[in-house]
Amino acid sequence: MIVYCGLRHFYIRHFESPRASESQSDAYYILTHKREIWDFSPELKEHGFTNHPTKPICTIPISLSDFAPFAQEWHQFSRLYTEELEVEYPHAWYLRFRQRPIFEQFVVDFREKLQADKGIEGGIWGAGQSKIVAKLAAHNRTGSDRIVPPNQTRFFLDRIPIRRLPLPEADSLEKLGIKTVGELEKIPAAELSIQFGQRAILLQQLGRGQDSIPFQPRQDLTYSWNLDFTALEGFLRPAAAHELKPYLQQGAQKLAATLNDQQKVAGQIKLEAQLAQGTPFEKKRLFKQATNDAKALLRAAESLLPDDFLAQIRITVDKLEPSPLAQLTMFWEPQAPQLLGEELPDYTQVGMKLSRRERLLILWEECFR
Repeated sequence: MIVYCGLRHFYIRHFESPRASESQSDAYYILTHKREIWDFSPELKEHGFTNHPTKPICTIPISLSDFAPFAQEWHQFSRLYTEELEVEYPHAWYLRFRQRPIFEQFVVDFREKLQADKGIEGGIWGAGQSKIVAKLAAHNRTGSDRIVPPNQTRFFLDRIPIRRLPLPEADSLEKLGIKTVGELEKIPAAELSIQFGQRAILLQQLGRGQDSIPFQPRQDLTYSWNLDFTALEGFLRPAAAHELKPYLQQGAQKLAATLNDQQKVAGQIKLEAQLAQGTPFEKKRLFKQATNDAKALLRAAESLLPDDFLAQIRITVDKLEPSPLAQLTMFWEPQAPQLLGEELPDYTQVGMKLSRRERLLILWEECFR
């Protein structure tokens, strides 16, 4: 099962106004990418995309790569459930699940996370046998109907208007009497090729709910920690190497905690910095043995430090591998000792809730038992 996840108004939320020195309510914004509207101030839904009587509307082009760091939290959350993740855009990604219980738990937790994140004006998700079916389900259905079982794919596509796909052939297809996505499969390939050439193969794939580009999980997973000393309260200046240790220790602990949560070990550590003079600095080190130990990460980071004042610093761990202890601890945890020969009183515990990790371990155990 493949799941499509998307965040609404992701770019406007993380967009830094060029008028940041003034009031943040001084204008509404329309953000464009490749000359297409990519995001906009939510208030424009009420006022329309024309000039507002009291506020100007500014159209600003953006670079999607500038927003990639803001999506890392969501990607890391998703990787708690599956390692198979493909990023479409910073605000949208696909996941592949091979166990139904894990997929169902992700859907529940993803919806809870959306509700808990007050800054997000909603998010969407959908599930199906392919990326295109999952995305169409996310944009065209609500509730549990967003899950399209494989045996219902044709029924689902037969009800999706062809206009829901950004196809340059949409007008021509409608003139031929093709109104829905599912009808594309029913037209012989030879007939489609006369009208649309080599695009006929792609159109038929869409009609069957098949992806022109198969699911491709991202492999370049990294975790990073960074600090800007020129903006840090108490510093507001570049820091000397001997002043870094308490901050490096905190960074190493955070990276180690993330690696442990993800059941990963790092094979390489990279230190990037901006020196006081503005000169960039970068140095890497391979571990003899991949690790997720905070002390080992700290020692490695300290060994990479330049003998100079640093304005900014970033530590990244990559070349990640599954933790060797993950398989040993996934299905078993030591139980608390019980009293023998004594009658234990019955206690009723109200409001107990298993942590996400414990729920996942239970689901994994059920899948592989």
